[in-house]
Amino acid sequence: MSEKDVSLPTNRAFVIQLQAGSGAFEVGHRGRVEHVASGRTMRFADEDELWAFVDSVLATECSEEST
Repeated sequence: MSEKDVSLPTNRAFVIQLQAGSGAFEVGHRGRVEHVASGRTMRFADEDELWAFVDSVLATECSEEST
């Protein structure tokens, strides 16, 4: 199966905007993250906050899928 054949569910899609001067390899990047399907957003001050939001949204999505 090629990468183009893999189905990526939209309920697991996020948009991540990084603040100017906080590139992917810099310490302490800040920005905003949005869950595409629900519209939930959060500003984050570090990578831990970003991934905590993503984990929280995905946990909610998975629990809703199983009910």
